[in-house]
Amino acid sequence: MTKTTWIVAVAILCGLLLFMFALGPLVLLMSLAASLVTLLTLVGLVLTGKRRRAVQLLAAWGIYLAIYLTISTGITMAGSRREPNLSIGQEVCADSGCFAVDKVDVSAPATETSYTLYWHLASNDKQMTKHFPGQGLELYLFDERGRKFALPADANQNPLDVTLPAGETVRQSMTFRVPADAHELFLSAKYRPFTFQSLLPGELSLVPHRPGRMIRIQ
Repeated sequence: MTKTTWIVAVAILCGLLLFMFALGPLVLLMSLAASLVTLLTLVGLVLTGKRRRAVQLLAAWGIYLAIYLTISTGITMAGSRREPNLSIGQEVCADSGCFAVDKVDVSAPATETSYTLYWHLASNDKQMTKHFPGQGLELYLFDERGRKFALPADANQNPLDVTLPAGETVRQSMTFRVPADAHELFLSAKYRPFTFQSLLPGELSLVPHRPGRMIRIQ
């Protein structure tokens, strides 16, 4: 590769990185659409006997996907170091909504503890009704050993999938069951695998990492 080729490659990579930071959902939509077009084009090339061009197209698309995954992993790992780690009563805000755990009730059976979290989600949009995209967003607790405690199967699995009138607040509760030997507990949230949001830059990661400490519960 010549010096000019390297410069162009670095410039394209930097542009893609900036684009993914600023317009992640648009990049993902374009990537999914391009993947479909690439697949259809590959089928057409193979059927018309142009196997060499098909291999070249497949290699080029493979390189793009590798770059996408690498950049997304980097964004995710960098973001995992900026965890809020808030206390009960403090709000964590994103887009036009703020979420907080207001109170925690604890019951302590012999081998398992029930934590009931009373929470609110407030809309900061004073002009329009707002739908918060909580479909597929899993809320869970984890402890100092990294053990994950999900909501019971009979509970609402998408509690933050709500629509709020302008400036309104919803207040609800959710209950987790945790082993009695858990000493530190944190509330976290992550989109479930294979949802649209889980493929966004900053969500999709090739490297496993500890959940982010959103709110300290105990």
